[in-house]
Amino acid sequence: MAAQAGNRTALAQEGVWTPPTIKGIFVNSHIRAVEKAHGAAGRTRLETLVGQPLDFSASQDVPVSLEVRVIEAAVELLVDHPVPEGEVAFEAGRLHYRNFKGTPWAKIIFGMFPRDFAFMVRHSPIIAERVFKGVRFEAMDLGPKTLKLKMDNADYPLDHFKGFFQEWMSDYGLHGSVVGQAVTPRRFDYVMTWR
Repeated sequence: MAAQAGNRTALAQEGVWTPPTIKGIFVNSHIRAVEKAHGAAGRTRLETLVGQPLDFSASQDVPVSLEVRVIEAAVELLVDHPVPEGEVAFEAGRLHYRNFKGTPWAKIIFGMFPRDFAFMVRHSPIIAERVFKGVRFEAMDLGPKTLKLKMDNADYPLDHFKGFFQEWMSDYGLHGSVVGQAVTPRRFDYVMTWR
């Protein structure tokens, strides 16, 4: 992970790679979840774990790498059992979905579209355009209950969106699995299958 981050930093300095960003409203959802559970002391603890103040405007472009640090620190504060180091990214993805679902933007999206997992994943590139800058999604059907999502330049650990999509399926009452593959250091493919 450190080598990948170092490579990205070098590419960004050369002007070859632009770090992806996410709107502050979505990062704030993680901060609010900690505040709801633990009050002002929880927010202070979160800022200590992240190593910086966490004040973002709703429309601010926040580096995805910073959002990852916020969510992974939030896992430590919100999950009621110890999470092994190798599972933190997956649990952070699950938490990411739950927190995203509570944002005003997500409530609008989930309210406008049918409660159909396949339909929503197929339209996730359109949703992602309004959430991220510099991240590209491409969805494709592989069968009646199998979808593949390609994610370019996301800057999340591979297991993060495995957890995000797994939690989304569970929320929609689907039983299935998510398999992730790093195609390149900045491109991940996720195959979602359910019954």
